[in-house]
Amino acid sequence: MRTITRPRSPVVIEQALDDPEVLLGVLERQSPHPMTLAGAEFAESRASLRAGAATGNVPPFVEVVEGEPRIPPVFRTTWGIDGKPVVGASTIVFNPRFFHAAQRLYDAEVVRPYFTYVNINAPSGQYARHTDIPAFRGVSRERYPTWLLNCMLHSGCFDRWRVRIATAVSWYYRGTGGEFTYWPEGWDGDPVTVDPPYNYGVMGDNDFMPHRVESIGAEADHANYGFDATITLTPDRDWVIEEPGHEPVRHGFNDVRVSLSWKAFVFSDAAEARIHDSHRDDLDESTVVTLLAEDCARRGVIVPDETDALHHPEFGSRVRSVYLPSELRF
Repeated sequence: MRTITRPRSPVVIEQALDDPEVLLGVLERQSPHPMTLAGAEFAESRASLRAGAATGNVPPFVEVVEGEPRIPPVFRTTWGIDGKPVVGASTIVFNPRFFHAAQRLYDAEVVRPYFTYVNINAPSGQYARHTDIPAFRGVSRERYPTWLLNCMLHSGCFDRWRVRIATAVSWYYRGTGGEFTYWPEGWDGDPVTVDPPYNYGVMGDNDFMPHRVESIGAEADHANYGFDATITLTPDRDWVIEEPGHEPVRHGFNDVRVSLSWKAFVFSDAAEARIHDSHRDDLDESTVVTLLAEDCARRGVIVPDETDALHHPEFGSRVRSVYLPSELRF
């Protein structure tokens, strides 16, 4: 029932960074790094997984141990928000190769880095395919849950307010597995799997292009962890995972997959950028609820549409069932 939009064709970046050692140095200095799902924007995802653990209704990649969900070891560190990099990451946030590739992807004049982060994947099984988190004028991941933003995107009702995002991903991994699979024609197209070289990058339309990471490392090393686990890159370039109540787990440098994600807002020209900056055509919460409720009704699903509907579990579950494939509903 969801709206299908074909992604733009990705732009290849043969050499992403001049010096990948800069990335590794910041990773070491910023350690330890938390689980991705420990982030504030994923609070509802954690709550949903905990509720599912109580009933046994969890995705296949989640374990339930003593009633608590345990998830694959995907850690994250954020290096730049709204173009403000952490110490040492300026050459990454303002990498001209990323700017040029973003301009090519969207034929855009204005490119503004807004979110740079690193995903750190320890040995684990195949990850669920997903799309990235979109943004809209007045509604962003800083204030609203990720599932809502994804529903807004796939509904097709909010294209007027969508802020286009260019996403560069580059890889730093020489171990077993960890290939990148993507669906260039969207959710219902055929997959393509690549084993990207070290420091190779792709600028993509990842709000619309589903993708996933394939199984990493030997199956005997695969393990899940709680939301409060962290990972550290040591001066000796080993990786150490720590979790309260558990013994530390140590991995060699080449056993952990590192990927850099660089996101930028792109605008066709200065006039489009001014509309964004002026906030004169921003969405508000009531408009979001009304448009989603009306579109769901047209598709035969009735959802709550009162003022505080976003806080009703029934609103979220029904809206997700309309627009999102099962992989994205948690």
